[in-house]
Amino acid sequence: MKDYKLTESNSIALDLVRGISAQLVVVGHGFSFFGVFKSLQQPNFPWIQNIAVLIFFILSGFLITYSTLRKTDYNFKHFLADRFSRIYTAFIPALFFVLVIDFISKILSPKEYAYESAYSLQSFIGNLFMFQDFPLFKGIFNLPVITSFGSSRVLWTLAVEWWIYLFFGYLFLVVFKKRLNFMNILVLGFFAIVPAFNFIDGRGDGLTLFWIFGALVYYFASKNVLKNIRKPIIIALFFSFVLLASLRIYITMNEYETIFAFSLAVLLLLSLNLTKDINFSVFWIKTIKLIASYSYTLYLVHYSILSFIFIYFKDGYNPYFLFVLGFMLSNVISFIIGYYTENRLTRKVKKYLYSKINKI
Repeated sequence: MKDYKLTESNSIALDLVRGISAQLVVVGHGFSFFGVFKSLQQPNFPWIQNIAVLIFFILSGFLITYSTLRKTDYNFKHFLADRFSRIYTAFIPALFFVLVIDFISKILSPKEYAYESAYSLQSFIGNLFMFQDFPLFKGIFNLPVITSFGSSRVLWTLAVEWWIYLFFGYLFLVVFKKRLNFMNILVLGFFAIVPAFNFIDGRGDGLTLFWIFGALVYYFASKNVLKNIRKPIIIALFFSFVLLASLRIYITMNEYETIFAFSLAVLLLLSLNLTKDINFSVFWIKTIKLIASYSYTLYLVHYSILSFIFIYFKDGYNPYFLFVLGFMLSNVISFIIGYYTENRLTRKVKKYLYSKINKI
C-alpha cells in the first residue's frame, strides 16, 4: 500500500473535484437564500450543496488515508500537526470573519438577524474545540447544545470531520502500532464518540460511513484492482455508475443515502484510473489549482456572506442579481482570506509544529 502514488494528473483532477464541489455548495445555498432556480431545489431536485458535502467526505476519506498510511517514520504527533495546520489555520480566521460580519448584521438590522441563539461566547468557544452538535451534550450530560457559530451554519460538518480525523489517526498510529492499554482505549473511545454517532445516524445520515467509503477507495486503488481491466470497460463502468447514482438520487431524493454514496465512491476509484495519464495544459493546471486553493475558506464563510446580502438587499433587488452578487462576493472574499491562510499560513504553522515535534 505504501508503494501507491497519485500521479500529477490525478492530483489535478482531485483538485478540480474539490474546487467544483465548493462552488456547488455556494450555488446550492444561493438557490435557497434567494429563491432562484426552484426547479433545481427540493422537492423537484436534490439539494446540490448536500451532494457536494457528501463528495467532500468521500474525498477526505481517500486523501487522509492516502497521506497517512503511505508515510514511514510518521506518528500521531505528526498527524495531529498536519491536520491542525490544515484545518485550524483557515478555520480560526474564518470564525473571526463570521464574528465580525454577524456583529455588523446585528447592529444594522437586529430584527432580521436570525442566528441570535448561536451568536454567543459559549458557541464561539465550543466551535473552537469542535463541539458543534456533540452527542454527549444533548444526551447523557444534558448540557446546552452547541451549534454552528453564528450564521455559518455549515460548521457542524467540520466538527464531524475533525473527530473522524482524530479517531482514524489515533487508531492507526497509536493503537495499531503500540500495545493496547487502558489509556489508549480511553482516548480512542473519546475520539470515537462523534464518528460512532455519525456512522448511521446524526446530521448527514452516516457521514462517517461515507468517509470510510473514501478510505476503502484508497485501499482498492493501492491494490491496483483495476489493473487487468481494459480502459473501454472501465469507461463503460464509469458511465454505468453515473447512471446508477443519478437514478438512485432521483428515486430517493436523499443526498445522504448509502447506495448513492457507494456509487460516488466507485466513481472516484474509476476516475483515479481514467485520469492518471491525462495531460492537462498549463492554463488548466493553473486555473484548477487557483480554484482549489481557497475552496476550504469558501466553504467556511460563504453562508455568512449570502446571509448578509439576503438580509440587507432582499427587498427591491432582483433575486437573480443577488444570487450572482452573492456568488461573486463569496469567491472574492474567500480568495482574499484564503490566499494567505490556506496556503502560506498553513505551511508556516506546519513547519513550526514539526520543528517542535522533532525536538522532543
